[in-house]
Amino acid sequence: MEKYFDGLRKIKTRSDNFHSYKKACIYAFFIFALLSFAIPPLGIIPAIAVYFYFFLIYRLSLSTCPRCDKKYFGLFNILFGGAQLANSGMWASVCAHCGLKLSELPDVDEIKIHSHVDEWK
Repeated sequence: MEKYFDGLRKIKTRSDNFHSYKKACIYAFFIFALLSFAIPPLGIIPAIAVYFYFFLIYRLSLSTCPRCDKKYFGLFNILFGGAQLANSGMWASVCAHCGLKLSELPDVDEIKIHSHVDEWK
């Protein structure tokens, strides 16, 4: 069972990385593509942004399901919105082959102190 949790955490981390950096890559591409008309040496930055974006997609597409050892996301799902659900609070993404859900990853409850009286008991 711990193998499933480690595999799902790895998939979730890759998905979070993809969702964290995809907007930055897209913005960098468009901003520096427009600036490259005025300052030509800046033309390399859009190429780097595109490379990094496709690297994130490729890395996410290599994620294997811990249950069936097949690809968790298909490349079509990543490009056209299926993997977008992994960023939602419900973690609605499932394996394309066996149906293992990201929501099966156990949540960790943090200990919260509500008042200073609870702290001293």
